[in-house]
Amino acid sequence: MKLPIISTLSLTAATATALLISFAAPAAAINLGVDVIDDSPFMKGIGPMPIPHGTQKFIGDGKTYEFSVVVPQGLGSRGATFSDFGFMSGGAFTSLFTEDLNKYDPGSNRNNDWLGTCNISISQPCTIQYTFAKDVEYQLGLLDRGFGGGASNFSGFGIAQKDSYTFSKETDEFYPNLMTPEYVANNPDKFVTVIEKNAYFLGMEDGMFKKDSTNYYYDYQDWVVKVTDVSVPEPGTVGALLGVSALGFISRRRQTVK
Repeated sequence: MKLPIISTLSLTAATATALLISFAAPAAAINLGVDVIDDSPFMKGIGPMPIPHGTQKFIGDGKTYEFSVVVPQGLGSRGATFSDFGFMSGGAFTSLFTEDLNKYDPGSNRNNDWLGTCNISISQPCTIQYTFAKDVEYQLGLLDRGFGGGASNFSGFGIAQKDSYTFSKETDEFYPNLMTPEYVANNPDKFVTVIEKNAYFLGMEDGMFKKDSTNYYYDYQDWVVKVTDVSVPEPGTVGALLGVSALGFISRRRQTVK
């Protein structure tokens, strides 16, 4: 008696899917020219240019990344001027997110460092996927467009942290230059923490706020953006996984049906 083949094929497909999921589960490291840190919010400081953690030029490798300023809550822009998040390439700036509805959300002030959020200050789309083409040079950064929106000042400073990112929600001069664990622990209302397992959070700095004639504030929260690698496996890899799984089940079925 021949057994139905449908159940065997269904089991094969399910096992192949599980196999693919197990291979895809670990989060891929990002290759976006930013320093990856693990000690936010202790990046804050004051100093002359260039301030620490300049973004580096990187060569695209064909990977697709998803950028978002929607969830978790706390993502978005901070600062009293119009600004965009994006990258330089070929001498031109490409905006991934742009503040063109407002410089900041109505009601924002120094206490939340002029917060700008999606659909209020930042125009849609607020989640976007971008593929960095192979062998093309890029540099992440911000474009400060000034109070009127007509300026064009590029700055390339930023950091990344995996799984979570903690940063001050107040404007720079409101908190101490030497950030200490005690200050953070005793002032939870002054900080925001965004969390998502396996995601990276970019903390970008515009370096535009002067303390005096030679020194600048920096706190890496002028834009806070979530980024994940959403590149799919190579077609050959997927086919190989499916093929190996299918062959294993076909072999077992032949041994059973004789």
